[in-house]
Amino acid sequence: MVKKDTKVAVLGAGAMGCLFGGLLAEKGLDVVLIDVWKEHIDAINSKGLKMDGHGGDRFIKIKATTDPSILKPVDAIIIMCKATALEKALNNSKNIIGKNTMLMSFQNGIGHEVIMQKIAGKDKVLGGTTTQASNILGPGHIKNHAALPSWIGEYEGGMSDRVKDIAETFTAHNLETIAAPDIKKRKWMKLFALTAIGPLSSIFNLHHTDLYISNKNQEVSRELGKKIILETREVAKADGVDVSEDECLEMFNKIIDSKQTNKSSMCFDILNKRKTEIEFINGAVSKIGKSHGVKTPMNDLMYKMIMVKEGMYL
Repeated sequence: MVKKDTKVAVLGAGAMGCLFGGLLAEKGLDVVLIDVWKEHIDAINSKGLKMDGHGGDRFIKIKATTDPSILKPVDAIIIMCKATALEKALNNSKNIIGKNTMLMSFQNGIGHEVIMQKIAGKDKVLGGTTTQASNILGPGHIKNHAALPSWIGEYEGGMSDRVKDIAETFTAHNLETIAAPDIKKRKWMKLFALTAIGPLSSIFNLHHTDLYISNKNQEVSRELGKKIILETREVAKADGVDVSEDECLEMFNKIIDSKQTNKSSMCFDILNKRKTEIEFINGAVSKIGKSHGVKTPMNDLMYKMIMVKEGMYL
């Protein structure tokens, strides 16, 4: 059921938070963006959110704040802050969590839901994942690279009316969202792509098209990505996720086929000298693999190379 009166807060108004919040607000949902970057929030409140790229260049009117304490409880919280900032950001926003508030993370990697459950309660937390892509061009200004689907579901599995309702509501408001009965598997399917695309884009400082399509040695980069992903699949299988080779390559291939001229968010973190989410991506795969006795040399290598890059500025 589409609920037009759904109130949504987006915790973390970076590129992806602005993309999700902007698309929903543009089609009439009551949305507020929450972020600590004052210049960015001030620009959005003053002029609106400027969204370029897919869908046309335009300004979108949307509420934004640096102070979540002034807000009332909402129906849904979309969590888009960096994984490294999740616990602090959510603790600072407890007042917007009501009795029936649903929280859903579309962050990169795995392990966020455990943190969310400890703070908000297990019954309020859904799982989420997305193939959308966006990047920040400046304060109050983002670029949308494509129109690709997202998924949400009960984190422990199965289907529910609340998941169906929020998926239908988001889809009706320009954010295609699929209700999934197996969201943990979907999160792993996104992780497969991230373990390859995130670090390779960062190490070579290339966007996806240059790395996998226009590169004269594209077969080499694609084979390297595939090798990382298939190694990650062995860890997923050991962790109880039954996934075929085609399924684990699905999102990787979708991202390549969409011909995005976009670098990974990990690459942007390194270019902007920020801590990356490598601990929740290749680092998480390495740890889970170790716990099951599965060797992960490719993920270990990606993790160490990104750590070396971080060591140049952190």
